[in-house]
Amino acid sequence: MGDCLARLPHSCGSNQGLQVFAAEDGTTNGYCFACHTFVANPYGEVKYAKDLPPAKLGLTEEEIKAQFEEIEECGAMDLVDRRLRKDCLEHYGIKIGLSRKDGKTPEMHYYPYTKKGKVVRYKVRLIKGKRIWSIGKEKDVDLFGWEQAKASGAKRLIIVEGELDCPATKRIIDIHTKPDYEQYKPVVVSLINGSKSAGKDLARLASEILKFFSEEDITLCFDDDDAGELAVRDAAKVFPKAKSVTLPCKDANDCILQGKTRGAFNALMFKGEKPKNTNLVWLDDVWEDAKEQAEMGLSYPWDNVTKQTRGIRKGETIYIGAGPKMGKSEVVNALAAHLVGVHNWKILLAKPEEANKKTVKLLAGKIASARFHDPEVQFDEKAYDKAGKTLLGKKVAMLNLYQHLGWETLKQDIVAGAALGVDAVFVDPITNLTNGMDAATANVKLQEIAQELSALALDLNIAVFIFCHLRNPAAGPEHNRGGKVESGQFAGSRAMARSCNYMFGLEGNKDPDLSEDETNMRGLVLLEDREFGEVGRTDLFWNKRTTQFVQV
Repeated sequence: MGDCLARLPHSCGSNQGLQVFAAEDGTTNGYCFACHTFVANPYGEVKYAKDLPPAKLGLTEEEIKAQFEEIEECGAMDLVDRRLRKDCLEHYGIKIGLSRKDGKTPEMHYYPYTKKGKVVRYKVRLIKGKRIWSIGKEKDVDLFGWEQAKASGAKRLIIVEGELDCPATKRIIDIHTKPDYEQYKPVVVSLINGSKSAGKDLARLASEILKFFSEEDITLCFDDDDAGELAVRDAAKVFPKAKSVTLPCKDANDCILQGKTRGAFNALMFKGEKPKNTNLVWLDDVWEDAKEQAEMGLSYPWDNVTKQTRGIRKGETIYIGAGPKMGKSEVVNALAAHLVGVHNWKILLAKPEEANKKTVKLLAGKIASARFHDPEVQFDEKAYDKAGKTLLGKKVAMLNLYQHLGWETLKQDIVAGAALGVDAVFVDPITNLTNGMDAATANVKLQEIAQELSALALDLNIAVFIFCHLRNPAAGPEHNRGGKVESGQFAGSRAMARSCNYMFGLEGNKDPDLSEDETNMRGLVLLEDREFGEVGRTDLFWNKRTTQFVQV
C-alpha cells in the first residue's frame, strides 16, 4: 500500500488521471482514475520508486477531497464470490466501485480509516490483480472498524488481520448467536497494514484500545500461516493477557466459503488461549550455531566497566543505585548519551522527577561536554546545535509526564517504544512507581516490576537500565559521607538481585570539609553479576565544567 508518487497522462486522453504508486517489491504501478484502468508499468518499462525524482508529487487537499466525495457516492453490495452480505459491508462503511463499462461488475473495494472519529484515509483494493494503495495524507490512523467498536458497547474485542476479515467474522457471529445472547456478541476490528506491522500499530494504539476494552477481553484472530503466527507473537507483547484463536480454515472468509462457520464460531467464542511466547528448542538444533567465539557487547562510557561486564547486551537488565544527590542522574545521562552518540541506539528515557526540557539540556551537555542548564553559564547555542546533530532524528524518546508514573502505563510505553525501534530503556527512579505505598506493599510491587522488566527485556530484545535511591546504611556513615553501598540497600533488593543481570552502586563522599576534587570523586561498584560472577570498583571523577564522568 502506498501514496501517490506522481500523476501522468494516460492513453484514454486524461492529462493527469494516471496515478503512480509504489508496489511492495519497490517497483511502480499505476491506476487511471479517469478510465478506471490498472497500468502495470506507467513509465512504459519497469521503474523503481527510489529512482523517481526526490520531490514526490502527491495529491492536493482539493484532489483528495474530490476523490473522497466520489468514493462516498458508491454503495455496498453483496459480494457473491466471497458470500459476504451487503449489510455486513455497510456496517464497516466499505464501498464497492463498479465497472464504468457495464455498471455492474465490482472492480475495487474502498476501506475507510478514521482518526479522531473522522474518515481521513481510504485504502483502495483493486480486485483484479489484488493491487492496493491509499488515498489520504494521514498515516497514524485507527484500527479498521474502530469507530464501530467504540460505539457498540461490546465487552469483547476481536482483532483480525485484514479489512474483509471484519465483515466475514461479523457474519459468522451473527449467524450463530442465539437471540438470548445478542448482548454478549463481540465486536470486530482489523489491523491497518496486515500482519507485517501488527506489533507496531497495536503498540501505538494500545492506550486508546485499553480505554474501552480490558486486556483479558481482547482476542487475536490472525491468518493461520507463518506471517499470522509471527503477528500473534508481536501482538502478545503489546497485550500479554490477550487470547488467540485458530480458525478451522486460513481466515474467516475461507470458513464461510468452505461451510465451516459453526467451527469458526465455536473457536471465536469459546476456544481462545493465551499465546505461547516461548517454544521448546532442542539442544541438537542449536549446537552448531553455538560453536563460536563469544562476542563482547557494546561499550560502556568507562573501559573498566566494559571489561567487567563484557559490555552492554540486549535482553539484559542493569540496576544502579545511589544515595540522594550523589550523581545518579549524571550516570543516567552519561550512559544514554554514550549509547546514542557512540552506538547510534534509540533510547527511551522515563524520568518522572525531571522536566523534559531539562533532560534535553543535560543530555546535550553530555554530547557537547558543556553546561546548558546552569543560568550562571552563558548558553552556547552553537555547541547546543552541534549536539543536536547527534541527538536529533527520533533517537531519544521521553515520557509526557512529570512527577507521576504508573507501572501499567509505563509498561505500555516501553512496548510502544520497542515497536518503534527503541534499543534501550532508562527508568529513573524506579521507586517513583511505588509512591504512596507502605514499605511492605512497595517491596512486593517492586518484585513484580523487576520480574516483568526482565521478561520485557528478553521478549522485546532491549536493554533496560533501572535506577533507584538507596536505603540508608544500618550502621556507619551515610552514603553521602562515604558509606559503602550494599546489595541489601536497594529497593526491592532481593527481587532485583534475582531478576537483573547486574547491580551497581555509586559511592562517594560529599563532606564539605573535603576539597572539591575529593567531593567530585565517585566509585561505581559492581555488586552483583549474574553473567560472569565479577565484582569490583571503577573510580570516576566528575568534571564540573564538562559535566563528564571520567574514569580515573
